[in-house]
Amino acid sequence: MKRFHWPLQRLADVTAQRESVLRMELLDLARRIGALRQESLRRTACVRALLEELAGLDMLHRLEQQDLFQRCASAHRVELDRLGAALAAAVQQRKEKTQQLLRVRARRKTLERLRAEALRRHLLEQGRLEQKQFDETAHIAFARERLAPATGEARLAGTL
Repeated sequence: MKRFHWPLQRLADVTAQRESVLRMELLDLARRIGALRQESLRRTACVRALLEELAGLDMLHRLEQQDLFQRCASAHRVELDRLGAALAAAVQQRKEKTQQLLRVRARRKTLERLRAEALRRHLLEQGRLEQKQFDETAHIAFARERLAPATGEARLAGTL
């Protein structure tokens, strides 16, 4: 039987590799988003803890500490804004990568379907060719069998 060769196999392999890479990139983005969210929550919790600590101090100490806190609050706010922007960018990247992955996955599935159809046609054609060879072999064997007794009798008659 002739070996099956599909001309688009290389494209199917590259598409499957691309899907795998996109899946890994999505996983990396999910980890990054998780880390950014965790860092943002940690910093927010830290600021809340400082505010609660300030609220528990007596008035004299609170004013001193509150002044220091107000000077540092703008830096905390800038850092939280930076984390928020990075988080939004990562979420947007994840959406884009997800769309790319869906397109590549659809392409891969289409290629797999085309390959299965080509394999089915190949096997059907090979079956037809084998059947044709069997039929031809059977016809030749039948013809030889029909001719063999006639030539066998002629040989016997010629020798006697």
